[in-house]
Amino acid sequence: GMQELKNTIQLDVIDALNEKEKYAEYGLTIPNGMLLYGPPGCGKTFFAEKMAEEIGFNFYQIKPSDIQSKWVNASQENIKNLFNEAKQNAPSIIFIDELDALVPSRDTSNISHMNTSAVNEFLAQMNNCGDDGIFIVGATNRPNAIDPAILRSGRLDKHIYLPPPDFAARKLMFELYLKKRPTEIGLNYEELAKATENYVSSDIKFLCDEASRKALKDNLRITKSIVLETIRKNKPSISKTELNSYLIIKAKMEGDNNNNNERSRIGFKS
Repeated sequence: GMQELKNTIQLDVIDALNEKEKYAEYGLTIPNGMLLYGPPGCGKTFFAEKMAEEIGFNFYQIKPSDIQSKWVNASQENIKNLFNEAKQNAPSIIFIDELDALVPSRDTSNISHMNTSAVNEFLAQMNNCGDDGIFIVGATNRPNAIDPAILRSGRLDKHIYLPPPDFAARKLMFELYLKKRPTEIGLNYEELAKATENYVSSDIKFLCDEASRKALKDNLRITKSIVLETIRKNKPSISKTELNSYLIIKAKMEGDNNNNNERSRIGFKS
């Protein structure tokens, strides 16, 4: 599933990294990095790992606790060492999970001086890092909390929204999670996919596990009715309101504010 997203990553990232000469003919270079954003549980980390496998680059996965330190200047040193190692082993992919925690917006009043220094170090290291064979992938559930300078061209060039899985992806997930378990013959995966609109990837895995526990307890095969009953008892972990808020963020990230309000008048009212 998610074929449109796969096509985007294939064209803009994977092919650009694997076919440098061809892209150079069109005046295109390797992108410096991309941001994966969207609701929790939609597979941002999974996508980054599979992309690294597809390209065959060295893969570095870091989270805030790997970088942050209570000692002055230690965080900057950790960031510098990470990029130096990735450069020495280039081509490399650096995957940064929870990017908003590592590079929070410097405009907020509660950011400390140490955090500001770490953000500045990241900005310096990420500048045109594609020239050194380093590709950055950042993942976040809170793109609005990231420092805007990280998102400009020359750093994280591509901004890719990962929505909840579509129908095809949900169907394949049910097949993937249930195929090695004792299911009834002819289990209708399409019906399960139809019943789970707006469920995120982690929800699908949870539903399969819960249905399996129910079948195990009753010493039965996993049937369509057991899975559908499990779906009815477990609502999506992300509410419709939250999903809509992400669509608003997506529109803003893509430069479409959908603002149809009249411009405010200048001067005296008649």
